[in-house]
Amino acid sequence: MSLLIIEQSSLVRGAGPLWRNATTAEFLTAIEAGNLPTESFHRWLVQDYAFAKGLTACQAVATAKTPRPAQKVLLAGLAALDSELDWFEQKAAQYGLDLQVATHPTCRRYVDYLIAAAYTQPSEVLLPILFGVEAAYLCAWGSLRGDGSGSSSPYAEYIDRWSNPLFAQYVADLLSHCDRHPDGVQQQHFNEVLRHEQDFWCMTWSG
Repeated sequence: MSLLIIEQSSLVRGAGPLWRNATTAEFLTAIEAGNLPTESFHRWLVQDYAFAKGLTACQAVATAKTPRPAQKVLLAGLAALDSELDWFEQKAAQYGLDLQVATHPTCRRYVDYLIAAAYTQPSEVLLPILFGVEAAYLCAWGSLRGDGSGSSSPYAEYIDRWSNPLFAQYVADLLSHCDRHPDGVQQQHFNEVLRHEQDFWCMTWSG
């Protein structure tokens, strides 16, 4: 799926500059330049694990509230999240990182927002929220894939994980179940996701 299709969606266009702010970051620029500080990388890995755990909780509640066939998409996403948590745990062990450290306040605010939304918002709002989370990550990491040069990066495994065709198709499936003409509440929550994404990237870089 072309990233252009995502960027032409009503939700992305309605977000204006928030979209760019959520999908570009000094952390990503440093990966592209090959000079990402180890401290930033380790901070990202630990905090993204904490975020993935929170997203799993949010998506589990959202799945229960979502009618089929969209429910099938969320169930597939939950299975992928379970595998992703295993992968994070393996990576943390590889680098000797403690995944039980305190969740950074920036990550906590994001997770708290997602879980609160899961319990208080209808599926018509939760689907755009989940699309926002995944589409922002796809486009952020996908920007490093470029013409394939990302395959030579020491972070090639990470770039591929969030820009590969299977993940892109999952994001496309989420988009297909979002309203083509989002209302104000859907756009409001989509935009809130993007603000949290921007804050999360800033946290990974500066602590």
